[in-house]
Amino acid sequence: LDIREAAAGGIGPHGLCVGATGSGKSELLRTIALGMIARHPPTTVNLILIDFKGGATFLDLARAPHTTAVVTNLDEEAHLVERMREALTGEIDRRQRLLRAAGTLSAADLPELPILFIIVDEFSEMLSRHPEFADVFVAIGRLGRSLGMHLLLASQRLEEGRLRGLDSHLSYRICLKTLSETESRMVLGVPDAHHLPARPGAAYLKAAAAEPVPFRAGYVSAPVPSRPRTPAGPRLFTRHETPGAEAAGPTLLHTVLDVVAHAWSADGPAPHPVWLAPLTETPALAALLPGSPAGVLRIPVGMVDRVYEHRRDPLVIDLSGADGNVAIVGGPRTGKYTAARTGV
Repeated sequence: LDIREAAAGGIGPHGLCVGATGSGKSELLRTIALGMIARHPPTTVNLILIDFKGGATFLDLARAPHTTAVVTNLDEEAHLVERMREALTGEIDRRQRLLRAAGTLSAADLPELPILFIIVDEFSEMLSRHPEFADVFVAIGRLGRSLGMHLLLASQRLEEGRLRGLDSHLSYRICLKTLSETESRMVLGVPDAHHLPARPGAAYLKAAAAEPVPFRAGYVSAPVPSRPRTPAGPRLFTRHETPGAEAAGPTLLHTVLDVVAHAWSADGPAPHPVWLAPLTETPALAALLPGSPAGVLRIPVGMVDRVYEHRRDPLVIDLSGADGNVAIVGGPRTGKYTAARTGV
């Protein structure tokens, strides 16, 4: 799947993937994500993988250095949807600022700006509960080609009107088996996807005005036989099995996804952290001191969560001068004494 522009031989930046339960949609999304990881270094492509319903579709891909975020379970945590909305909006702004500044910087000073490939599973249900998120998708659809932000929106079914202005920005569509001819027509313009065989992975790809192309999706969850290790030299043995000894013959230990993700796990720089998990733990003082500005009576007392800027900053209070008196107010068991001890 080449997401570059059609002029360069690809199918374009943004796409749609629809498939009913049991059609193999989740496995196809894993295959696409893993294909990006296998074909590109993390300096070229980064991934944000979002599963609105909280499944395990993308969890195994979190270890790859390409993956800047795997976000799940948004349906049960409404505040995380708003957090993701703010983070993605901040990334649009960050990339615009970097590109505006690029004309004033030398080649050596230009920061790396990998393509950001964003896969959203169950986006239709996400928009039904949080329609305001459509504005973010439309903004990425409109600006993403020039900013290097690419969308793949996936859902079990596509309801009429759910795209909310995104339709004109989707340059390719993938349709697995659908429950009705009507759903197939909404995605492909033809009823063919409804008549696909009832086997996971059978699908059509439609790019721009071309005819739909049938294909079989890859299966990256398939087990891979590992090679038995041959002893390097003499090995002590008895007539009883030595504890920990490996059985002869191949054993199924890994999937294709495991092997590819593990091969990348130790390589490459960390991607830009578009998504930071919410602050749920009290930060230790040792974590506050390194980023705190030096100065007399300047005291770090906490951490500020800056979702839009994709960073966390120490909260520093300045007790010097005439305005250096502080009052700490809070009900029982809210942390008043801890705050006072932190200041000391």
